[in-house]
Amino acid sequence: MNWNWYTRPEEIVHVDNHYEEAYTYWLEQLTTAKVTKIIVERDYMYGSLTLDYEQLEREPQKIGHYFVTRDFLWTIGFDELYCETVAAKQYDSPIEAFYDLLSEKMDYYFHGIDEYEERLMMTQREMSGQVPPEFMNEIFGLRNEIERWSDTVVPYRELLMAGREAFLDVDLDELNAYRLATYRVDRLLTLIEHYQEDVIALTDLASTLSNFRGNEIMKALTVFTALTTPVVAFGAIWGMNFKAMPELKWPLGYLFAWVMIMLFTGLVYAWLKRKNWIGSLLQFPNQVHNQKRLEKQRKKRKQ
Repeated sequence: MNWNWYTRPEEIVHVDNHYEEAYTYWLEQLTTAKVTKIIVERDYMYGSLTLDYEQLEREPQKIGHYFVTRDFLWTIGFDELYCETVAAKQYDSPIEAFYDLLSEKMDYYFHGIDEYEERLMMTQREMSGQVPPEFMNEIFGLRNEIERWSDTVVPYRELLMAGREAFLDVDLDELNAYRLATYRVDRLLTLIEHYQEDVIALTDLASTLSNFRGNEIMKALTVFTALTTPVVAFGAIWGMNFKAMPELKWPLGYLFAWVMIMLFTGLVYAWLKRKNWIGSLLQFPNQVHNQKRLEKQRKKRKQ
C-alpha cells in the first residue's frame, strides 16, 4: 500500500492544506459526536457512523468516525478485528479499503437480521386468533426493533452515494469492495423492508382481532341486557308500593308473574334470533340467507 491508514486518535497525521480545515473540524467536533453524520467535499468525505443497532436507544452508543481521502484513511472506533482483516488485503487505495470495511461490518449485521427473522416467524406462528396484552407488546417491540435496523443500515447506503459525489473521477463500480458493499446494503434493506411489511401486517391483524373481540364483548353485554329487560320491567312494576294492585291478591299471582317474565324473555330472544343478532359478529345476516339459498339450490340439483 502506498497510502496510510490511521486508527488511533493520538497518532500524528500530516495532512495536505486541501484537507486541513475539514480535518481540524472533524478531529475537534465529529470525533466526539454521538450521532450519524456524513459530510462530503471534493475528493474526500468524513463523519460519524452508528455501528451497533442494539445500542441505538442506549447510552453510550458505539460510534465509528472516519475521514476518507485519496491519500489516507483515518478510522476511530471501528473494531480492530475488522480493520486488521481489511488491512491484510492491501488495497491500492484508501477508498476501496473503507468500503471493504463497511461491507465487513454489514456482513455481521446479517446474523442479527437472521435472529430477528426467527423471532418474527415465531410470533406469526403463535398468533392463533387471540391477542393477549403481552402479545401486543411483543409486536410493538418487533416493530420498534425493525425501525432501529432501518436507521442503522440507511446511512450505509448514503455513504455509497456520498462516495460517488466525493470522488467524481473515480469509477467506483470498478472497485470490488464498493460493489460488494452495494450488494450487501441492497440485500439488508430488502430484508428490512420485507420485515417491516410483515410487522405492519401483524399489527393490523392484531388490531383487527382486538376490535372484533371488543365488539363481541359489547354485543354479549347488549344481548344480556335485552334478555333481562322483562325481568327488570316486571320487577319494577310489581315492586311498586301502590295499595290497589290486583295481582297481589291473586292466588296464582306469583306463578302469573313468572309466566309473564319467561314469555316476554322468550319473545325478546326469538326476535334477536330472527334478526341473527345473537350469533357471531363474523357471520352477517346476508351470509346466512346466502347459505340457505345455496343449500336449497344444491338439494334441487340432487333431485
